[in-house]
Amino acid sequence: MMDMIREDVGLIDMTTVGLDIGSHKAKISFASKEPIVLCGVEFVTEMCQKLGLETYAYKACGDRLEAGELILEAYGRADATHKAWKVSQNILEFLSGIATKTNTMITLAREVNPKIELLTTRKIFPRTKELALKAVYAGGGAHHRLGLYDSVLVFKQHRVFFESDAAFEAQFAKMKQKYLEKKIVVEVDSYEEAHYFATLGTQILQCEKMSFETLERCVALKEEFPHLLLSATGGIGEQNIVAYAKTGVDFIVTSSPYHAKPADIKVVISKEG
Repeated sequence: MMDMIREDVGLIDMTTVGLDIGSHKAKISFASKEPIVLCGVEFVTEMCQKLGLETYAYKACGDRLEAGELILEAYGRADATHKAWKVSQNILEFLSGIATKTNTMITLAREVNPKIELLTTRKIFPRTKELALKAVYAGGGAHHRLGLYDSVLVFKQHRVFFESDAAFEAQFAKMKQKYLEKKIVVEVDSYEEAHYFATLGTQILQCEKMSFETLERCVALKEEFPHLLLSATGGIGEQNIVAYAKTGVDFIVTSSPYHAKPADIKVVISKEG
């Protein structure tokens, strides 16, 4: 967190120093200006405390807020409140935006498919994964995969290195044995591919940019292969998540929450004493 402060403040807060107001007693407060799912308050609390401010958090990560609700107050030196100001506001706005959009999407999907889950991808700006995932979970979602190290996901880009289906199938079987505790995921873009990989014992089919009709056919494979889980992915957002959820897939894989509009957070700095 303090790296963010150092990036913003640099060597000196020229305005606060120039006006000679740094030693004044001050209060900084944060409040929602619209209905949101809150995220980031614990990061802001930690940041303010490291700047020497006394903090009072009135809301927690994951809380549903209406417009005008007070989130956090912090007291201390004016120069510390100005250092905390914009970085704290950015954290609350961007993370609450992601949390709110995640919650909106999963709420819409569960109106037609009550057991569906929403998982977000690793397609995110580098070095922001920890913050973004915190927001996704605050909104009721979960992660698809954290990186290459935590799951097995086979793409066409992997299969091109095998000279024949037989060679691929032999290595695929070895991989299943090697990673006994992992579910093997394969991305497919047609019903024929979905059926082929289901016969190989794939546990999860990731259905990429399929039509709704094709998705429904793939979901029907669960009658023949009860172990199967199916996800829909590719261009899914608030505008079409209901239609995808209606196909009966088990979960949605999306990057859409990462591109949420930031929430609107009001910040007030006032003189104390």
